[in-house]
Amino acid sequence: MNNPAEARPVPVRPPESPPPGIKLGDIYYILFRHKWKIVLSALLGVCAAAGIWVFHGGSYQSEAKLLVRYVRDSKAFDASLGAQGDVKSPDARGENIINSELEIITSRDLAVEVADLVGPERILARLGGGTNRFAAAGAILRGIELDVPRRSSVIRVVFNHPDPEIAQPVLRQLVKSYLQKHAEVHRAVGVFDDFLTRQTDSMRSRLTQTEQELQKLKLGANVASVEESKRLIGEQVAKIRQELMTAEAQLAERRTILGQLQPSTAATSTTVSNAEPAVVEQPLDPDKERHYRAVLTQLEGLRTREWEARLQFTPESREVRQIQDLIASADQSKKQLEMAEPRLLRLAFQPATPSASGPGRFESADLAAQETEVLAIESRIKVLKDYQERARAELAAINDVEQRIRDLERRRQQEERAFLLYSSSLEQARVDESLGASSLANINVLQDATPASMNQDKTRKAAMAALGIGLAGGLSLAFLLEFGLNSRIKRSVDIEQKLRLPLFLLIPDIARNGHAKAQREQRRLKTTPRKALADASTAPSPSGNGEATADPSSSKLPAPLEDPLRTYYEALRDRLIMYFEFKELHHKPKLVGVTGTHHGAGVSRVAAGLAESLSETGDGNVLLVDMNPQHGPSVYPFHKGKAGCGLTEALEQEQREPAQVQDNLYVVSLNDTQGNRVGIVPKKFASLMPKMKASDYDYIIFDMPPVSQTSVTSKVAGLLDMTFLVVESERTNTEQAKRCAALLAESRANVAAVMNRHHDYLPERLRTDI
Repeated sequence: MNNPAEARPVPVRPPESPPPGIKLGDIYYILFRHKWKIVLSALLGVCAAAGIWVFHGGSYQSEAKLLVRYVRDSKAFDASLGAQGDVKSPDARGENIINSELEIITSRDLAVEVADLVGPERILARLGGGTNRFAAAGAILRGIELDVPRRSSVIRVVFNHPDPEIAQPVLRQLVKSYLQKHAEVHRAVGVFDDFLTRQTDSMRSRLTQTEQELQKLKLGANVASVEESKRLIGEQVAKIRQELMTAEAQLAERRTILGQLQPSTAATSTTVSNAEPAVVEQPLDPDKERHYRAVLTQLEGLRTREWEARLQFTPESREVRQIQDLIASADQSKKQLEMAEPRLLRLAFQPATPSASGPGRFESADLAAQETEVLAIESRIKVLKDYQERARAELAAINDVEQRIRDLERRRQQEERAFLLYSSSLEQARVDESLGASSLANINVLQDATPASMNQDKTRKAAMAALGIGLAGGLSLAFLLEFGLNSRIKRSVDIEQKLRLPLFLLIPDIARNGHAKAQREQRRLKTTPRKALADASTAPSPSGNGEATADPSSSKLPAPLEDPLRTYYEALRDRLIMYFEFKELHHKPKLVGVTGTHHGAGVSRVAAGLAESLSETGDGNVLLVDMNPQHGPSVYPFHKGKAGCGLTEALEQEQREPAQVQDNLYVVSLNDTQGNRVGIVPKKFASLMPKMKASDYDYIIFDMPPVSQTSVTSKVAGLLDMTFLVVESERTNTEQAKRCAALLAESRANVAAVMNRHHDYLPERLRTDI
């Protein structure tokens, strides 16, 4: 036995997570599993195709070709559609005009017209007979085939009919009727010349009246354009406002100077009247006086230039700004001179040559000049305000008539468009009337209707369609059964991906793998009790001495057949032993349960095969406990034909001899020695655990009932070392198996799966299971 210190627990290979989508192996499995369904469906398709080819027969066809160069629509007048009489050419892909022409060719009205002209009885002669014009039109529509070659304006028209004498006349009449129908569709229904003339005259009169009203309103408001007049008046108001602000500033300046001169003049007059001698002030420096007068002259000139520039340019223009900069420089020089010599303020508006009458006369002249300048500035401010009020009044008048002018202009535009529309429509109507309906379309017949020829394309297409439907139906049925209708576990990958359980063993279905005869013999041997075999082998000798003989050569019994599943049970035994070794489970006995998802899954046979293979190792005794009391005595092939003893007796060495069926193998059931059923509940089963551990069995195998909510399996499984869940391939429902695995997981049982009666449909080179 391995050293526990050196052993390492190796877990069972965990189940793989399900990959997304369908793999190539899944497709192979579906195809080979349902191959006979697919083959049968394909054969049905072949039969249907053969029947169509034989009984449907062929038809005769006639072909014609039409060239659509352009299409011209001469439509009746409609004021909402715009210009009339459009010339349209097919686009590069032929999806606009060409499609419209195809609809005309396949219209039912055209087919009824052709049926009336050719004769319904002739068209329906090979189609069951009759004189119904609508039935004949339907036959024509079914026989028409239209095709437009890529990047062309050619329409290929083909007509199919069983009668070769009918195909060409019908197609020829169809082309002729189509050309007439085309002219009717694209020709105007009626051209109303008088109506168009009256409407044109009415629109001309209304337009003239509107223009007169608009002109009168503009003359009354003295505007040519509302937007332009408003812009000019706005600019004038802005200039007047700027000049008014400048004048008001100058007025304030002059009034300040006048206020300073008045006290000085009054003081001079008082001095003269008193006739007192006055102190003669020092005369001004001539150079400073001349410089100051030059600055004043320069300021006056610059202000005049600024006034003139403001009338021509905006206040933000470059010319006005340059003048303003010069004015600011001159004014700064003037203020510097006045600060140096305050008496220069008297010369601000004094004439260049002073009077010789004395200082009093000089100051009086300064005061009069300032008063005159103030009056002049006040007059200019008054005039500017009058201009401002007048401009505002003009702007208000324009605003009053603006909405009326705009309404009249919009009405004039609408009436002008309507007038042009009626005029062009009247002109087009006159042109269309002169040209006639024959020139509305330019469609040429490239190829007239050809003589009828045999055509089997429809029959070939129908046969191929039947064959394809048969094959596709078989494949669809296979995939539908596999993924839609059949939700059963079929392969080992289903256990690992859907149940999330490790798979210990895959047992094939010997009845479907060439072992049917061997399986029937095994069933016959199972029904033959071992005791009967022993009695036959120890029958009295012919000598009559009453002694039993066991000469095998004299026995007439057939040799037992080898169980084809024996190899798989031994493989299950070896893997179970290795699992316990890897898990370092060296205690005795080891408790192993075998259960299933439903009755008939092969649980008892797997449990019996596992128990028998474990007993043949010779290492110790094996006890098989049948927890299905409804089983008969012949459920196991090595049973003696009767219930020897119960579980309690089998745990006692002195009382278990009746339970021995072969070397190292004991079989008991839940029935006691009197045949009464003994129930097993988890509590009672747990009470038997000390006796089981004290027994000399190496393995105790429990053949348990299927997992369900009421069975004891899910409750007892948690007390065992290993529980095998037997899943029967192609019979176990996936959801049922999931619920069984969930119940076992709730009891914290160590569960592994065994797939029974598995059939691998794939050939040897495509198989993935080992």
